[in-house]
Amino acid sequence: MNDCTSVAELQREHITFELECIDRMYLNLYVPQLTSAGGVASYFRDYKGQRFGATKDAVAMTKAFCRGVQRLAEENQIEIVRFQKRASAKTT
Repeated sequence: MNDCTSVAELQREHITFELECIDRMYLNLYVPQLTSAGGVASYFRDYKGQRFGATKDAVAMTKAFCRGVQRLAEENQIEIVRFQKRASAKTT
């Protein structure tokens, strides 16, 4: 990535957006690089600057993100709706 890359270019090249509901929206992100163990290790090594591609910081990052979402919702009086996991289909 060079210094002249715009946000629009990054979105066009790396982000897929799907609208699944009109009255409420939620965002699912798909980052192809993070779908393999090597890609995740590369993220932590190259982007996060770790010497080894360990995921030791992933829990802290996730918790910080969740706190940020919660704080945003509270400050803007936005209801958070938690979706239940769908039970897996039983095969007979």
